[in-house]
Amino acid sequence: MKPFKWERVLVTTDFSRFANQAIGYAHSLAEKFNAELHVLHVVPSVSAAVAEFGATGVFDHNSSEDARSKWLAEVLGECGTIRRVEAVCFGTDAAAVIADYASKHEIDLIVIATHGRTGAAHLLMGSITEKVLRTAPCPVLSVRP
Repeated sequence: MKPFKWERVLVTTDFSRFANQAIGYAHSLAEKFNAELHVLHVVPSVSAAVAEFGATGVFDHNSSEDARSKWLAEVLGECGTIRRVEAVCFGTDAAAVIADYASKHEIDLIVIATHGRTGAAHLLMGSITEKVLRTAPCPVLSVRP
């Protein structure tokens, strides 16, 4: 049996307050287990990403690592004592994109927020979290609001 170890933790975000709570949990877990934290945002297309974010900054590819780190810290906040990987992936089926990312990057744990919808709202809107729970290649921690 392979020894249990969390080396890579994935947290998904839609930049909602619920996702921010999940990021807090994931960051704490990554820090506790000395794991790499992957922060993933899924958007339907490049044009949707541009509409959502616009131009956030430009830097020369020859610039120092410190300049890139400073720019990312301004956009996403300080990473503290952990190694953090930020990613934006494109796809209309967010759950499939998340599961695929987890598989390709050998993620050991997915942390994902749920909006806590029930009844008709859940039936009409579906649940990305629920689909990730069913399709993920690793354990999933669902953070309720």
